[in-house]
Amino acid sequence: MSPKAHKHLHYNVALVDKVWNLKRLCETHLKMHIPLNMVLKDEEYRADLLEKALTTESEELIALVWEIRKMEDAILQSNNDTDERKVHKKSRNSFRLHFATAAAFFMIIFMCGYMLRSFLPMDAGEVFVFKAVQNVTVESRLKTKGNQVIAGNVVKADKPLFRMHGSNTVGEKLAPRLIEAYLMSQGANNVRTEVSQTSPNEKVISGEINGRLEYIELAAHGSGTAFTGLLKSETDMGMSSRRIKDKEREELLPKAGDLTLPGSEHILGLDGLAIITSPSNSIVSLSIDQLVAIFSGEITNWSELGGKDLPIKVYARDDKSGTWDTFKSLVLESRKAKLSESAIRVESSSELSDSVAREAGAIGFIGLPYVRHAKLMAVASSDNNKAIMPTHFTVSTEDYPLSRRLFFYTPQLNPNIETKEFIRFVVTERGQSIVEDVGFISQNIKLGKPFENDFYPADMRALTARSERMSINFRFKSGSDELDTKSLNDLDRVARYVEVNAPKRVQLFGFSDSEGDAGKGTELSDRRAKVVEQQLIQRGIYPLVAKGMGDAAPLAASNTEEGKNINRRVEVWIL
Repeated sequence: MSPKAHKHLHYNVALVDKVWNLKRLCETHLKMHIPLNMVLKDEEYRADLLEKALTTESEELIALVWEIRKMEDAILQSNNDTDERKVHKKSRNSFRLHFATAAAFFMIIFMCGYMLRSFLPMDAGEVFVFKAVQNVTVESRLKTKGNQVIAGNVVKADKPLFRMHGSNTVGEKLAPRLIEAYLMSQGANNVRTEVSQTSPNEKVISGEINGRLEYIELAAHGSGTAFTGLLKSETDMGMSSRRIKDKEREELLPKAGDLTLPGSEHILGLDGLAIITSPSNSIVSLSIDQLVAIFSGEITNWSELGGKDLPIKVYARDDKSGTWDTFKSLVLESRKAKLSESAIRVESSSELSDSVAREAGAIGFIGLPYVRHAKLMAVASSDNNKAIMPTHFTVSTEDYPLSRRLFFYTPQLNPNIETKEFIRFVVTERGQSIVEDVGFISQNIKLGKPFENDFYPADMRALTARSERMSINFRFKSGSDELDTKSLNDLDRVARYVEVNAPKRVQLFGFSDSEGDAGKGTELSDRRAKVVEQQLIQRGIYPLVAKGMGDAAPLAASNTEEGKNINRRVEVWIL
């Protein structure tokens, strides 16, 4: 089957499941990131991936390729047969429908005229009916041409529905797409995005609703501007690719209330902070310590890392960027290091990625959707921990050491009502599918097995031998069994998934960091698993297993706060 033949292919649930398995297996065997939306939507990309999969030595993967091709052919043939039947049926039924409609319409007119004649003056019935038909015709025509009539008399709203300031990562592509979809969900016509002529990071997204041109203002100059904008009342919602800092929270307390509370802190999706190099670079993975040495200027040549004798050229995002704040927090500040003075600072993620891809010795960091033509690196928390490739699954579970959450922040005090409706839309499955389409990681649940079996303890391996892992981890506030903001929403997601996919059974495994007494760690991990179990029981889901595993299967080194947070988790497995 030729690649172009897939263009009008409509995927069913069974085929989507197989495509998801294809993505998972290809990422394992080909060691490359594969965006699911590209596999589903881009026929040339999909065909190329299937060809690459056939070159592997995996019997499971090769068999899957032929299954997918067979299903594609069957679906395509079925669609063609259905289309032919529809054309014939439509032509047969069209005349019948038009004739029946006309007959019924004139019968009603005749009966109305006949009845009215019995008690109205002579010919009054006919006149009344004629005028009624005339009015109906005019009204119908106005409705048909409603958009044109309104277009000539549209009134622009005197102020925006709401204003958004903050992260370029969120505001460049994702936020405009979400706003456009939200306006259309509210019945807007002629939805469009206008970019400022003076600043490409400032946009106005508008649409016509009930004869008014409603609009939303967006300015994406970095996560830091989200909180300064809220402090100065210049914005109704902050966009951030990092969590609010303690200092920012304290400054905003009198004016906006506590922005870390549910109802003010909203997770709109996830992103992986990608480490990228030139495609010609032979090195495939780096540890956090090695990244620190590179970006601080301690290591200046790739030969020091086992690569080519080539000077390292460091690229970094600008200091207003949430991407930079995340990198600084997760990488540099964890080792009390500073960025090399020779680093080239760039405001745009796309520009940074293209620059790194063009230069043989270059390295940089960006959000996962902006990898483009650059080479993606696997990252290990330490030299003793597993190097993990950033994929949609490992970022969704936040196992990847440079995963990050994307945030919307709204004031506790005097919030804009329209922002609440917008956020309610964003966290729905429809809103999250847009997050996925743009290239970020949605919070919609997927299943997979990202690691080798020997990564987990023997007793857990025995319990999960026939299970798959959910793309959700429940995480907790430091040293406690209290769920964080994201986990509270994830409880409902898990409950909905299990209800739809019954009779699936849930298994919960709690983990702790390696700090402190081992016995207390095991006890705490068990208590965390039981907390999630009780929350799911309240939602009508009864887990089969809820077991603490202590500090087994560490994903990161526990000598940093970020590493501890990654290790403190409850994994969800489906039997």
